[in-house]
Amino acid sequence: MIEHTVSQGECLSSISAQYGFTWQTIWNHALNAELKQLRKDPNVLFPGDVLKIPDRALKQAARATDARHRFQKKGTPAKLKIRLLLNDKPRAGRRYRLCIDGTWTTGQTNGGGFLEAKIPPTARHGELHVEEDGHEDVFRLQIGELDPIDTDDGVVKRLANLGYATTPDLGVGLKSFQRASGLTVTGALDDATRARLKEHHGE
Repeated sequence: MIEHTVSQGECLSSISAQYGFTWQTIWNHALNAELKQLRKDPNVLFPGDVLKIPDRALKQAARATDARHRFQKKGTPAKLKIRLLLNDKPRAGRRYRLCIDGTWTTGQTNGGGFLEAKIPPTARHGELHVEEDGHEDVFRLQIGELDPIDTDDGVVKRLANLGYATTPDLGVGLKSFQRASGLTVTGALDDATRARLKEHHGE
């Protein structure tokens, strides 16, 4: 068994690929039951979290000789899911271009403003171009950089992703979000604000 300490920018998919496992094998292993209970979502780990990597088990498959056989590794690629909003309304039916690790794909957002793409589990950076009224909006993607919502940095990054100011005073962004979400406007990070932020942003 190996103990892997999570670094900023790593995610369960990239760590699992490094050790030759599917993410489900590691996440659902009894060795990681405590971390699973703490984080809930396998896609959002925190730097310093410790994942326990089980020993590999040898798998044998009986096959005929003098023949060609195909073996397929499970669990790859990973999936990237993004929702695009404009003034809190889904950007539905928008054409986009997505670049991950130098590879471009194209598509169109669905009725809810969502796009989904298969990406390498080790992907760290990307670029998203979205058509809007004759021009393109460009978004730089940092994959695996989102911290859990129960951390201050996780709150800051989610507010920024939703378009709220987080500098120089986080309270300004919190007030704007609270006002738009129908919450009591205090500028303080309370449980109700954190829960609503999770609802609007997703994990």
